[in-house]
Amino acid sequence: MNRLPYSVIWHGLAGLLIFFTVYQYVFVDAGSGDDYPQKPIQVVIPFNPGGASDTFARIIQKAVKDYELMPQPLVIVNKPGGSATIGSNYVKDARDDGYTVLCLHEAIMTAKITGQSRYGPESFEPVAATGEFSLMILVPNDSPFQTLGEFMAAAKERPNEIILGSNLNTPTYFAYLNLEATVPGTKFRFVSAGGGANRLSALIGGHMDAAFFSVGEYISFKENGLRSLAIFDSKRDPSIPEVPTATELGFPVASTNLQYWWFPKGTDPGFVSYFGEVLDRAMATDYVRARMDELKIQPRVLVGDELQERIDRRTEYFSSITTPGMIALPNVVAWTIGALIVFGLGILRSSLTTAPDKPDSSETIPKRFGLAWMTIALVIIYVAVLGLNFLSFIWATILFVLTCATMLNGLNKTKFVYVLEISLLMSFGLHYVFTQIFTVSLP
Repeated sequence: MNRLPYSVIWHGLAGLLIFFTVYQYVFVDAGSGDDYPQKPIQVVIPFNPGGASDTFARIIQKAVKDYELMPQPLVIVNKPGGSATIGSNYVKDARDDGYTVLCLHEAIMTAKITGQSRYGPESFEPVAATGEFSLMILVPNDSPFQTLGEFMAAAKERPNEIILGSNLNTPTYFAYLNLEATVPGTKFRFVSAGGGANRLSALIGGHMDAAFFSVGEYISFKENGLRSLAIFDSKRDPSIPEVPTATELGFPVASTNLQYWWFPKGTDPGFVSYFGEVLDRAMATDYVRARMDELKIQPRVLVGDELQERIDRRTEYFSSITTPGMIALPNVVAWTIGALIVFGLGILRSSLTTAPDKPDSSETIPKRFGLAWMTIALVIIYVAVLGLNFLSFIWATILFVLTCATMLNGLNKTKFVYVLEISLLMSFGLHYVFTQIFTVSLP
C-alpha cells in the first residue's frame, strides 16, 4: 500500500485550516432577523469592575438572562485604561458583525473634545442611551469641609492644594472644570484617579480631599465612610433630600449622564435596531426598575432620532467649555523606531569592519550579517505598520511573512507555495485565536 507523500498531507491539512479561518471572516454570516444573535454578545466596559458603568451593565446582563430577552447571553468584558479610550478603541476596531458592543457614557464625546482620543461618536453606530444619573461630590466623613462653600473657599485661599479627583477627559472632568469656573481665582489640584472604583480607593485611602461620583456610586460607597457636599442636578434627589444641589448653594453647575451603547461603525442597521429593542425591554423589567430605584438612576431610554439629538446637543455643550491645553507628548513610536535604526546601523557597520580575515569566511559572514539586519529592519517596519495602523494585523502579517521568507529562500516556486500557506495560517489563524478566544485587541 503506497503512502501519501508528506507534501500532499501538508497541503491538505493546510488547505483545510486556511479554509476554516478564512471562512470565519468571509463566508460566515452573522445572521439576520430571527437568526441574530447566534452566539453571545460581548459587552465591553472600559472601566474596572465595581464602578457605575460596570454595575449598570451587569444589571442589564442579568435582566436579559432572567427574562430571556435574547436567545444568547451578554458577556461582560472589562478593558480599563486611558480614560476609557482603550476599551472604546477595542470596539471601534472590532468586526461589525453585531457581536461586540461598547457600554460607555458621554466620555466618548469628551475624550475627543479634549484631544485624549482621535475619534468620537461618529466612529460608532449608536444603539441606545439608557439610565440617566446625576453626579455628586463626596468627601470622607472626617473631612474638615462640612459644606461645598467651605470647600470652594479653601480652594481659593490655597490654590493648587485641595486635591479633587475625577477621571480625566470624562464628564466628571467637565464637572470639575465647571465647578472651578464658578468662583474666579479658585484652583484645585486635579488628580485623574480613573473609574469610580479607583476613585473610591484613593479617597478612603487619604490620597484625595474630594472626588466626583454618580448618585448610584454614592449609594453603593457611602458605607465606606463617605458623605456628599452637593448634587449636580437641577433639583434635590427625593431619596437623599438632605443633600443640597450645587446651584442652590451658589455654584450653578448641573451635570447628568446616560449610559450609551455603541456598535462598531458599519454594523447592520437590523442588528442595531434589534439590540436597541432588547435594551428597551430590559429597562422595562421589574428587576431593572427596582435596581434603578436603588441606585437612583432614572430608567430613561433614548433610541433613533431622539438619541442622535441628545448626542449632538451634548457634543455641542462639551465643545463650548474651555479646557486646559493638552501637553504635547513626543511620538514614542517614531522615536523608538529611529533609535533602533541608528543602533542597528551602528552594529552593522561594526560587524562588517571587524569581519574575520580567513578567506573561507570573509564573504559568508558579511552576507549573513546583511540578511540578519534586513530581517531586523523588516520586523521594525512590521511593528511600525501595526503601531501606526497603516494596515490591519491580517494583511501586515501576510506581507511580513512572505517578504521574510522570500528574502531568505529566494524566489523558489516550490517553497513559495509552502510560504504562502504558512503566511495565511499565521495571519488569519493568530487573529482568530487572539480576538475570538482570548479577546485580545489587534490592529
